[in-house]
Amino acid sequence: MTIKFKETKIHISFFFGLTVALMGLFDKTGTVFLCLMSGVLHETGHLTVLLLSREKPKEIHITPFGMRIERQDENFLSFRKEILCAFAGPLVNIILCLIFYGTYFSKINLSIALLNLLPCEPLDGGKILENFLKLKSSKEKAEKLSFIISCITVFPVAVLGFIILLHSRYNFSLLFISFYLIFFIVLKKKKHP
Repeated sequence: MTIKFKETKIHISFFFGLTVALMGLFDKTGTVFLCLMSGVLHETGHLTVLLLSREKPKEIHITPFGMRIERQDENFLSFRKEILCAFAGPLVNIILCLIFYGTYFSKINLSIALLNLLPCEPLDGGKILENFLKLKSSKEKAEKLSFIISCITVFPVAVLGFIILLHSRYNFSLLFISFYLIFFIVLKKKKHP
């Protein structure tokens, strides 16, 4: 489904709607709603920094894996502003964690913030790392080092996901996330060998 808001096209993936519907159907605890609300507020943090930087999104894609923003071609944010933009989402989750301290909603926001701050592409932490490295060295060196750190980071996440699955016998979410990250890393490497 596509919605147009001013000059920005917002694409909502069929799979996003299907995922939310299925999770909502089987979730009797309300966790899906809390996670969805935390995710929307996280993405709003990124979008707010972009808009404050006078960056107008061309398209916004909402998928089960988050939100991807396509920007206007002529605009370019500095590496520092890219870092700030990437950090804005987890910062919103950290603030929500502190405001609702001691609640289940606080734990969800802390989990989302910590996961997104991992130094692994395409997560926010990976974007922060890559842009920080671009401040200190050439683009090629920064991308290569970022790729290596992403590969090193995803391994313990996958192992932890496997351990959680073995202990719980049903919770495969972290293992699924690690497979997604591995897929993204491999795909990015094929695009930019």
